[in-house]
Amino acid sequence: MFIDIFQELLAENSLNKKQFAEKSGIPYPTVIGWTNLNRLPDYTALKKIADFFRCSADVLLERGENDAYTPPLTADEQRLLVSYRNADAETQKALLHIAEKASEE
Repeated sequence: MFIDIFQELLAENSLNKKQFAEKSGIPYPTVIGWTNLNRLPDYTALKKIADFFRCSADVLLERGENDAYTPPLTADEQRLLVSYRNADAETQKALLHIAEKASEE
């Protein structure tokens, strides 16, 4: 159910409804409507919620496996991927080595 997923996302991000409303730009009365009156967000709000929590609208709507969703790449991740793809094979190998070592720390 949408409200359960929404409240779980709030908890995971240490936010209350008012904080979410302020940070997302969604009016607080609208958020209260979802949580207290069992209303569902409209299309625009659903997109804002998904963007805010960096998740798929499918996750919010319980469509498909939550674990299968990969959040969109950040700008830094996109730049890193482009740099990797543009590098020669030897540089790619070195970059992978650096990334593996960094993740061990």
